[in-house]
Amino acid sequence: MPAMDERTGYGQGYRYVPFITLSELKPRAWITLSGCNFRCKGCFSIARDPVGEPMTVEQLINLVRNSAREYYGDTPLEEVVITGGEPTLDRQYLVDLISRLKEFVGGIVLDTNGYLLDDAYLQELIEAGLTEVMFDLKAWDEKLHEWYTGYSNRRILENIRNAYGKVKLVVNTVFIPGIVDEREIEHIARFLSEIDNKEEIDYRINRFRAELSYEKISRNPSPEEIERAYSIVAGYMKNSVIGKSCVRERKVGVKRGWITVFPDGTLKRRTLDDYRAENKMLNKRSVTVV
Repeated sequence: MPAMDERTGYGQGYRYVPFITLSELKPRAWITLSGCNFRCKGCFSIARDPVGEPMTVEQLINLVRNSAREYYGDTPLEEVVITGGEPTLDRQYLVDLISRLKEFVGGIVLDTNGYLLDDAYLQELIEAGLTEVMFDLKAWDEKLHEWYTGYSNRRILENIRNAYGKVKLVVNTVFIPGIVDEREIEHIARFLSEIDNKEEIDYRINRFRAELSYEKISRNPSPEEIERAYSIVAGYMKNSVIGKSCVRERKVGVKRGWITVFPDGTLKRRTLDDYRAENKMLNKRSVTVV
């Protein structure tokens, strides 16, 4: 757990925010809280480190409200996804943020590595207004998980068990050839099927993006590898999807785009083709905490 001091903002009443994102397809927003306890070798997010501008909950709520109103007009936000980085690092901040979002947002989703999200923490978030949790389960094998993230996955698996039946539950795993491959995917699918007696858990297999990751640990999976992994999961679970972390934006025949909103309120359109160039620009505009 990172130190709670002025360098990071954890426990000080603010979090570093590099940007929020608005969907072009639906009135949906993503809030990116930077800083993470994990050091995933295949991570591609600039938000792994505390970058951006320090923002209180009130400042962040105003940014979401004002930018949504500017872009969507009077149409209310259907959903907000809180992502990162890792959103759970500052418990009080997250509880307060969800409580305020509940006032004007239809659904509130937490995207988390799940390490800190024990039963008491989850219950507090649900009471504040949380409607869905997306666990990013990196690997099944404990030693592999420790190598990849720096942490054991035992607490995460227990937290997934605890969350079942209390909130809508999604589990994501990135398929990384030769590392998190068919065998790992099958173990995870079996684990989820054993606790999911009502077939309510969505399991999503996401593709590794070698060109975007911090470390060159593998290559992009082939379509055949992804299809094999999907067929394995389908043997255990009803609700399995091949997708990307932004699978919520899937719409056949429509090219996706997003609106990046910076802490100063500036809006800029971003597509998948712009992602790498945009990240370089964000690094220049962000304030990095050292």
